Amino acid sequence: MFNLIWFLVFGWEMAFAVLLISGIMAITVVGLPIAKSLLQFAKLSAFPYGKKVVRETQIKGKDGVSSVRKIGGIIANIIWFPFGIFLSLGYIVLGIFAFITIIGIPIGVVLVRMGLFVLFPIGAKVVTKDQASYYSAVNEIEKRSKEKSK
Repeated sequence: MFNLIWFLVFGWEMAFAVLLISGIMAITVVGLPIAKSLLQFAKLSAFPYGKKVVRETQIKGKDGVSSVRKIGGIIANIIWFPFGIFLSLGYIVLGIFAFITIIGIPIGVVLVRMGLFVLFPIGAKVVTKDQASYYSAVNEIEKRSKEKSK
C-alpha cells in the first residue's frame, strides 16, 4: 500500500530522473558501473518500502568479491562522490523536513536511507528484507564454519 502511494506521489518522478542520469552515465566506459548502481537506486526510488540496501560483500561474502572488483568499486565511488554528496545532502535535508510532521516520519526515513545509498552507490544492491535476512544468515553460517575449521 505504501509503495503504491509513494510511487504515485514521488516515486515515478524520482525513478525517471535517476534513469535519465543512469543513461547519461552509461555513455562512457568509466560511467558504466555508476550507471548500473543508479539502476539499483531507481529501483529503490520507485518502491522503497520493504526494501533494504546491502553491500555486495554482504551478499557474496568478503571472499566472494574479487580484489579487482573491490578496487574498481572504490575508484568508481570516488569518481561519483562529488555528485553523490550533493544528492545525498538534498535527500537528507528533505528527510529532516519530513520528520517535522508525524505523518511525514516514514517518508523521512525513506529519504534519509536514499541519501545514504546515493553517497556511495557502487557495490550496493537493493533487495527485499527477506533476502537481506537470508544473506545475513548465510554469511553468519559461513563465518562460524570458518572459525570451526581454524
